[in-house]
Amino acid sequence: MSLESDEKLRVLVRTLEKSIEQAISRSSQVEDCLKDISKQGYEISLVLQATLAFAPMDELDQKRVDDLAGVGSDSEVTFQMNSLDKKFLRSLKIAVDEESAG
Repeated sequence: MSLESDEKLRVLVRTLEKSIEQAISRSSQVEDCLKDISKQGYEISLVLQATLAFAPMDELDQKRVDDLAGVGSDSEVTFQMNSLDKKFLRSLKIAVDEESAG
């Protein structure tokens, strides 16, 4: 990759980061959920992490993405969602599979 293409990629990634941040911060659904949590007497700090993986076309495979994200095929990822987690995901129009959600 040339220095020029590296810089173009950096600009594109910064634009993507800003777009994601703006989409979340402008979401009335997210704002409503945060207000609901606050009304229940909780302080909240929302930290989201996105892992971006880049490679030339047709060279990025799922194993490489998993490795970059710190999720190896030999590691087992488990988590439990509570009712607030499920409510938050639903407010973002993300379906929650009740059986596997815990």
